[in-house]
Amino acid sequence: MRPCLPLLLHFLLFLPPGHLCPAVCSCMDYHTIDCRDKGLPRVPSPFPLDVRKLLIADNRIQEIPADFFIFYSDLVYLDCRNNSIRSLEDGTFSSSGKLVYLDLSYNNLTQLEAGVFKSAEKLIKLSLGNNNLAEVDEAAFESLGQLQVLELNDNNLQTLNVAAFDALPNLRTLRLEGNPWLCDCDFASLFTWLEENASKLQKGLNEIQCTVPVEEVTVFLSELSEASFRDCKFSLSLTDLIIIIFSGVAVSIAAIASSFVLALIVNCFQRCAPSKDDDEDEDEDE
Repeated sequence: MRPCLPLLLHFLLFLPPGHLCPAVCSCMDYHTIDCRDKGLPRVPSPFPLDVRKLLIADNRIQEIPADFFIFYSDLVYLDCRNNSIRSLEDGTFSSSGKLVYLDLSYNNLTQLEAGVFKSAEKLIKLSLGNNNLAEVDEAAFESLGQLQVLELNDNNLQTLNVAAFDALPNLRTLRLEGNPWLCDCDFASLFTWLEENASKLQKGLNEIQCTVPVEEVTVFLSELSEASFRDCKFSLSLTDLIIIIFSGVAVSIAAIASSFVLALIVNCFQRCAPSKDDDEDEDEDE
């Protein structure tokens, strides 16, 4: 914790709820603060500790302070849309246990690391559209078991590990359109999942495009089928892997054993075969 934090925390704890309101913001009630479109370069503070809804969209904010939710853990609704946020620090959401709605769309995020939203277990809607996301870790949505709406549209995603959705059993609405998806073998598993869960796609398969590497053409996913990825069907079950490993070990052992036996035979042959000197002696005796 930063050196100034204990002092600030002490100051805030002894203020009555709803007492503070940032000068440039509007405090409609003790639990709602509206700081939208104020040209703010950073998240304003301080404000009531019991704030539930914070609107800071349409500003120039570049980061959410790593200790932000330590003070404002009662936040349920956070709108950070249309700012300049480039990354999310590890632990930023560590105290966001009550957060239900989070809008980070129209920012400059480039990647989502594993467990970045780990403590936001009650999150229902997460908007990440219109960023520059090119990489999403398969564990990025870890612990978001209550999430129902996920927006990843209009980013720079070419591929996405389908395992990322395993942590979202209650997902109802998903947006993936507007990304430069690459229809290669890495995309095959995601395509299968999307076909099976087409009802969750807000705009359907008709709005999601991908580029076929060989032909270098862009098509809608609705124009593809499982047959489009038939060359990527080589997959191994655990049993297959065990058989292959066992076969490899067996072949290696057999090769070693064969070499050993062959060496013995050669050695034995060399010992048992008459030498050239013996043959010459026999010729002289004759």
